[in-house]
Amino acid sequence: MLTRSPLHPFLLAGAPALALSACSGEPSASATNASSTFAPAVTEIASGLEFPWGIAVLPNGDMLVTEREGRLRLIRDGALVESPVGGAPSDALVLRQGGYLDVALHPAFETNRLVYMSYSKGTEDENHTVLARGTLSEDSMSLEGVEEIFAANMPGKKRGLHFGSRIEFLNDGTMLVGLGDGFSWMDEAQNTANHFGKVVRLNDDGTPAADNPFTDTEGADPAVFTYGHRNVQGLAYDSERDIIYAHEHGPKGGDELNILTAGTNYGWPKITYGVNYDGSVITGETEKEGMAQPVVKWVPSIAPSGMVLYTGDVYPGWTGDLFIGAMNGPAGRKLVRVDLDDNGQPLGTEEIELGDGLGFRDVVHGADGHLYLATSDLDGAIYRIDIAETS
Repeated sequence: MLTRSPLHPFLLAGAPALALSACSGEPSASATNASSTFAPAVTEIASGLEFPWGIAVLPNGDMLVTEREGRLRLIRDGALVESPVGGAPSDALVLRQGGYLDVALHPAFETNRLVYMSYSKGTEDENHTVLARGTLSEDSMSLEGVEEIFAANMPGKKRGLHFGSRIEFLNDGTMLVGLGDGFSWMDEAQNTANHFGKVVRLNDDGTPAADNPFTDTEGADPAVFTYGHRNVQGLAYDSERDIIYAHEHGPKGGDELNILTAGTNYGWPKITYGVNYDGSVITGETEKEGMAQPVVKWVPSIAPSGMVLYTGDVYPGWTGDLFIGAMNGPAGRKLVRVDLDDNGQPLGTEEIELGDGLGFRDVVHGADGHLYLATSDLDGAIYRIDIAETS
């Protein structure tokens, strides 16, 4: 059965509230200077969701949606099905930021119908992120043969903070899973022997990919792909150019967008553009030899979650750009567009306010070429982005 704990009021947005406070200092190195040629609008597709977290779009356009409280839901023909999808994992720990997290389809879903889910598991005094998979029934109303295929190596992790977690498949059939540093275990993000603050790369059965960068390194965990992360809640893959994008929450300021390469150290907590929640300094360093710089940073925070590379043609000027949900940062609740050049490098960003101050937990590419958004609130909903009519 699901293990539940009361939600702490500071933690409803998916990151400690103090982490969403403004940070003094210089603005982002990537100026907010991109602009759209049209006015976007949102249309509500489904409501009645409780803390929606991840969305997987089925080939027919239906959607699977995880609710952090431990339910997997189906949106069919543009409406939320009343009954949750049966057979989903029953051992999730619903604790503060923990619970059901992401959901993704196997690249060969149309033939094998495999669905992957990440979630938190354990107790308040010993917990970690896990990955499970099961087979979706033909009517999409139940998962069958669900099995846990990966458990993050997070020894001694307590409390319900910083689990990650996004799932992204690559061209070679392996998948990346973004993980968090556990909050109080931030120094372990620099230790390749465990999974705190890491992105891991796995085969589709959950085993470490054989050619991972630390496979032959004594003492290192073979699943580790990159390290030095804080709390990875966004992954997107440009399959044509083989570029992996990841974003992570900073502390008080210093959210980051990174381009991932195997074996790279992204610096946390040795370097950061943020500070502690009380304003004290984590480190005086923002750069260090052997540690990668973000391609975009946000100071103050946007509280990023969810990310997609848009490849459709519905929205003029948006094809080939990244879209990131901004949940509740001091810069506001919005959608952020990262304008990419022909080489997949950021040119600038655009902050897009939608609806009545909506904040977004996930953003996905629909089968119809539209972008779909999951809100980040207790009373959650799914929206479609449309082009506003002009008079």
